[in-house]
Amino acid sequence: MDAIRAATHFSPYDFYYARLRARGGLTYDSALGLWLASSAAAVAAVLEHPACRVRPTHEQVPKALADGAAAQVFGRLMRMNDGPRQRCPRAAIEPGLHALAEVDLGPELQHWRPPLNAPTRAADLHRWQFQLPVALVAGLLGVPAEQRETLARHTRAFVACFSPLSDQSHLQAADLAAVELDQQMQALVDAREHSPLLRDILERRGDLDSADLRANLLGLLAQTHDACAGLIGNSLIALLGDPALCQHLRQEPHRLSGWLLARQRLDPPVQNTRRFVAEPCTLLGVELQAGDTILVLLAAANHDPALAAVTGSDPARQGFSFGAGAHRCPGRDLALRIVESLLRTLLHSPELPRLALDWHYQASLNGRIPLFSDRPPVTA
Repeated sequence: MDAIRAATHFSPYDFYYARLRARGGLTYDSALGLWLASSAAAVAAVLEHPACRVRPTHEQVPKALADGAAAQVFGRLMRMNDGPRQRCPRAAIEPGLHALAEVDLGPELQHWRPPLNAPTRAADLHRWQFQLPVALVAGLLGVPAEQRETLARHTRAFVACFSPLSDQSHLQAADLAAVELDQQMQALVDAREHSPLLRDILERRGDLDSADLRANLLGLLAQTHDACAGLIGNSLIALLGDPALCQHLRQEPHRLSGWLLARQRLDPPVQNTRRFVAEPCTLLGVELQAGDTILVLLAAANHDPALAAVTGSDPARQGFSFGAGAHRCPGRDLALRIVESLLRTLLHSPELPRLALDWHYQASLNGRIPLFSDRPPVTA
């Protein structure tokens, strides 16, 4: 077990993360060649320090992406940049996302096309995890109903460019998907009428150039993909393992929101992120040098008993699952709303309790995304 493999371990929280925190909030792992930030104080300090950047200064785009279409998008994403290229897209996009935090997605799901049939096997859940969240955001941006799930499939191909585990075939598919998605974003911008969300973004874009705008609209879809797929999957594992909880939330649906807030902290879809030290700095008494890399263990910090003292909020409702500081996720509340809406629909499906599922985690260095399969029937 190490801090990277912990992300897809069956239960890393007490087994690994607690012991890691006990060694000190910011420690060096010589085997990985990384600093590990595992306490709430250390994670907050790293995420809020201006010397800790989201990309190495010498490699703004991963070398594996070469100079293809995915690389061109990657290099423009606000989540992969600091300074003006981060602040300008965020200023254009964040207010509109906040305005949607309380949007009721129930009517949209009730009239979805093709209809949302109750899942009867593991393959059906794939649509709920990997297509519907992205398709819902696509709809908020104004993508026509008949194109949304196709766009979601292109997004799934594109997000492979973020993973160091992707092979050349995945990266080639990501390039093709980036071209398709860029064209779709251009069509949205050029349309005679815009959705309320896109209209708000366009009104706030200022001098944000067209390519940066399109890349960051695409980025909304990409960020939705993994975060929602992981949160839906991890929530389903908890729900399917506790029939009494399912019944309770069906009878008192107003409690689902609070339960989900706690769940996103206890079993977050993104277990860690990285920061790259651009200049010498001191964090929690530890001297770091330019070129150092810090593995920021969001999930470990979420379970830190000192979390509330560090964040100044109710730990059952917060945590670091969606980041902190300048790069905190601007779509956090919308993502939770999307997942809540989908879970509410699933909970009222009579087929859900009958599903017999196995699962394993998708191979990843930082994500915790369950992949479900049908459990083989028991033979006498």
